Amino acid sequence: MNPFKFGNVVTGQYFTDREKEIKELVSEIKAGQHIVLMSPRRYGKSSLVNEAMKDSGMKWFRINMELIADEVDLANYYVRNALSLSKFERIKHYLKDLKVQPYIQIQPETNEISVSFSAEKRNISTLLSDSLQLPETIAKNMKKRIVIVFDEFQEIRRISSMLERKMRGIFQYHQNITYVFIGSQESMIREIFQNKKNPFYKFGRHITLHKIAAPEFSDFIIKRFSAQKIDASKIIKDILRFTGCHPYYTQQLCHEIYILNEKKILVRGIINNAVDQIVTEHHADYSRWWNSLTNTERKVIIGLTSGDCNPTSQEFIRKYGIKSTSTSGSVVSKLVTLGTLVKKERERIKIEDPFWEKWILKNR
Repeated sequence: MNPFKFGNVVTGQYFTDREKEIKELVSEIKAGQHIVLMSPRRYGKSSLVNEAMKDSGMKWFRINMELIADEVDLANYYVRNALSLSKFERIKHYLKDLKVQPYIQIQPETNEISVSFSAEKRNISTLLSDSLQLPETIAKNMKKRIVIVFDEFQEIRRISSMLERKMRGIFQYHQNITYVFIGSQESMIREIFQNKKNPFYKFGRHITLHKIAAPEFSDFIIKRFSAQKIDASKIIKDILRFTGCHPYYTQQLCHEIYILNEKKILVRGIINNAVDQIVTEHHADYSRWWNSLTNTERKVIIGLTSGDCNPTSQEFIRKYGIKSTSTSGSVVSKLVTLGTLVKKERERIKIEDPFWEKWILKNR
């Protein structure tokens, strides 16, 4: 069995030991402290929250805001998840207090609930208020604290321009709910929670999830390979050097190395083979990403893959034929927001996906 997993929420033995972060989250959540958890995509935020909630033993549910179409859709998800936390026989009791009544379907074998609102436009405000209030009512009745996790919370602004104000106006009075807001577009999340003009200003404690430290990650990888009687000690530094300790890409590379492995002691050449295999497998995706770029965006990417790390310098714009430093700066800002590039304090601007960077170098 492959000891590495990537691409979805991981748990148990596949989760890299973030013991300090889990302990911190559990402590804050149990104390009723709202949390704003930020990091670039694929750092393992959702997996971390899953592990923390498992350790806490508390009742909770997650809303993935990327999957929400509009306010009515949010109400559907919200009510369905809230009702799933209560005893089956109490569902009718909670539903009768809703001013806008949903269509309810119940699977007899599993008691799984399907909720569907068909609200007229004039009822949407009432519908949303009732839905957002329901978990607090249930938690108060159960005499237990409930945790609600919003994944990719920055999507709130796509769903509705007024949704922030509506949610904040209701959430601020809740005494039995702890809210966890997860965001991967750091600039937008900071705007939502740190701008004094916005409703969610200082609503929760901010936690930034960083890359896993190299010593900790090294131990995890070596142990995972060792469980399959494979010695990875000779190549561990090269693995982490290539991935930059990025959680997702490290797991992806190790997953492929395990597939290609034929010997019990791994040597450096297998890393290059694994990288080539991944680049080949994802050629269509990488090609589509490249073709979606404008000419100026391509020039910035080409410069970065060539080792020139300051896209707003005069030397860079002259070398790659970019109109001006402001043009290059705007492109960098856009690509950082999209997650194509990463820009950390005191670090040079990088291409987020090291395998895509290899694809670009290989095909150019």
